[in-house]
Amino acid sequence: MTSSPREELLIQAKDVLQRMGFAAEVSIRERALPNDQVEYHCDIRVTDGQHLLIGQHGANLQALLHLLRLLTKEKLPPHAVLSIDVNNYVAEKRSFVEQEAQRAVKEVIETSLPLALRPMVAYERKLVHTFLADHPQVMTESVGSGEERKVLIRLRQVDTPDESSGTLE
Repeated sequence: MTSSPREELLIQAKDVLQRMGFAAEVSIRERALPNDQVEYHCDIRVTDGQHLLIGQHGANLQALLHLLRLLTKEKLPPHAVLSIDVNNYVAEKRSFVEQEAQRAVKEVIETSLPLALRPMVAYERKLVHTFLADHPQVMTESVGSGEERKVLIRLRQVDTPDESSGTLE
């Protein structure tokens, strides 16, 4: 009997966590997305060793996600979206980063000056870019390199008359 993609992901996640020495509760949520895509969200609850499972800036969590993708790629539908969270770490991180971006947007709008956020890992920068992508007043870009890479938030360019012509309105 073949297992469903959801069941296979649950089996693999529990097995990997057990082999890593974590006593964990694992649940999988399946959600339909546009374009016939499916998202599988793996929610992991641990009582001990959360910091080890998550790692610095979520590095171990990203590695676990990559491993689960490799272990289940033959069982999941093509273009399936796989996400993972441990004790709400990702959800809380997303909320924190979005609040940080919102505070920065307010300052950029008030001062009309660009503002660089603190250095962020790629995942956090992507959250900011996605969160502000449709904002009508600001735009974002990543600047810097390596561990010093950060998001710059600035006002969107407004169409103005050509100042070199000397025309003022």
